[in-house]
Amino acid sequence: MKIYGESERDSGLPTPRLILNDGKTHPGAWISFRDPAVVDTLAAEGFDWICVDGQHGGPETHEMQALIEAAHLFSVPSMVRVPSHDMGTVGRVLDAGAGGIIFPTVEDAASAASLIAACRFPPRGKRSYGPTRRSPRYPHPVPGHPEEDTLCILMIETADGVANLDEILATGPDGIFVGPYDLSLSLGMTLEELTGEGPHGILADIARRCLAAGVVPGIYTGELDLSEKMVALGFRFMPIASDTGLLAVAARNAVSGSERLGLPTAVS
Repeated sequence: MKIYGESERDSGLPTPRLILNDGKTHPGAWISFRDPAVVDTLAAEGFDWICVDGQHGGPETHEMQALIEAAHLFSVPSMVRVPSHDMGTVGRVLDAGAGGIIFPTVEDAASAASLIAACRFPPRGKRSYGPTRRSPRYPHPVPGHPEEDTLCILMIETADGVANLDEILATGPDGIFVGPYDLSLSLGMTLEELTGEGPHGILADIARRCLAAGVVPGIYTGELDLSEKMVALGFRFMPIASDTGLLAVAARNAVSGSERLGLPTAVS
């Protein structure tokens, strides 16, 4: 029998891990569909990471394990954006094998510290140990090893979050993830104003403050052109595509291309 904190790892397939703080830019894919075949298709293309959206996407908590494992089959690290700060949900997603948790709407240091603790085993945190989730193909987490910690990423998407950013950063998250749509609403700005202010704007300031605190900044982009602009501002991880966006673009291109064949379409 293995003992908690033992240095020897359980045998099994290794869990892919995303190293955020390696100075590189990490492009990811955003998953809103609940079918593991979608993750399977995108993971095979070589994204650095895949995030399953449990807040605004279709997947329910009990469906996360199959989606996570579909990514891991291609050695692609997984993240899950959980729907809330509910500790029960967080625990189930962690037990399902998520390599990172993205927490929505973090606005103060007390919340940040509580969420980080939920991702760490005692004595550094309050995560409950329950390695019963999967078959022996997968290793159990080993409490006490920081290198096995799940990434804890906090979303800044309100005016209060920006105002309290330095205090939030001081709690030691692995990353900050800006939600530009909600942030623009909270600040009373258009999305174009928020993302187009250049090196002296709000987003550039967020990235600078994160990097100065040793925390990796990320942001939701969903497409290449915006991703390129955000990299220039200092952001280091972002989803450059989403499953819904890729399907819509492919469908639009197919319908547009069908016009060359002289086929009638609903939009012609």
